[in-house]
Amino acid sequence: MRSLGLDPARLAAETGIPLEALSDPDLKVPAERVGRLLELAATRAAAPDFGLRLAETRRLSNLGPVGLIARDQPSLRKALEVMRQYQWLHNEAIALSVDETEDIAVLRLDFAGGPAAQAAELSVGVLCGNLRALMGPRWRPEAVMFRHLAPPDLARHRRLFGVAPEFGHDFDGLVIARRDLDAPLASADPGMANQVQRYVEQLAAGRRRAWRETVGDLIVLLLPTGACSADRVAEHLGFDRRTLHRRLAAEGCSFRDLMTERRAELAASLVAEGRGLSEVADLTGFASLSAFSHWFRAHFGRSASAFRAMRGGQGGLAQRVRG
Repeated sequence: MRSLGLDPARLAAETGIPLEALSDPDLKVPAERVGRLLELAATRAAAPDFGLRLAETRRLSNLGPVGLIARDQPSLRKALEVMRQYQWLHNEAIALSVDETEDIAVLRLDFAGGPAAQAAELSVGVLCGNLRALMGPRWRPEAVMFRHLAPPDLARHRRLFGVAPEFGHDFDGLVIARRDLDAPLASADPGMANQVQRYVEQLAAGRRRAWRETVGDLIVLLLPTGACSADRVAEHLGFDRRTLHRRLAAEGCSFRDLMTERRAELAASLVAEGRGLSEVADLTGFASLSAFSHWFRAHFGRSASAFRAMRGGQGGLAQRVRG
């Protein structure tokens, strides 16, 4: 921000971010506010590539011990598994998934409440930079995909990614060669990885929330994909569906009930915020507006429009991200 003539403290205050978040990397702040801060900075500085400018400053070390474990894994596949497993320690508002088909692998980032352009470009740019740090400086993805429309100038995009991104797609993320997943990492040090992983597991145990909360946040992240299921959530958490059901049952809830609960919370928040109903339908995982409208009326006892009139101005998502 300073390099573009902006005052970080002033913009942080405008978006409700504590000033100390600008100097304390361990302080978590609401992801929604970070998204607003990025968009505001891009607008004030007339810099549509603001998110990418920030991504260029990030390093694998910004992931802290999670980055160290990833660096010392024997392959990119194992490194991505570590990143996905411990993503919540760094950022609760993003979920990483890896889908393989034929000769490519799709690395997809899903954002709570739907991504804004700057947050999406920052996150995908950071992911690409982390993979290049693991694979070597000459590595580049096969393709880069964004949901939002293309900005006027793609010079920085081409420089950071090594390819020109494609815009207006149905996901944000990278397409890489499938063979890259099993490429050995030159930085691998299994002994160090085991030591750091034990530390991270202790760290995670100290911060572990109830499984109900963790699974609920993943549901919110995966609903917009249209493929939110117990199997998919269990995969993100690194265990099987039966283990997921058993852990939730121990806390007195079921996956189906939790999904209904979090979908309703998300829908109520987005409708009250004034989002378009078609967008809300997409973000809550419905195949059509009519299916969403029918569900909403059945669940809340009134139409989404009537609900908005009654609850206007209320809502908001609670996922948080480290500063």
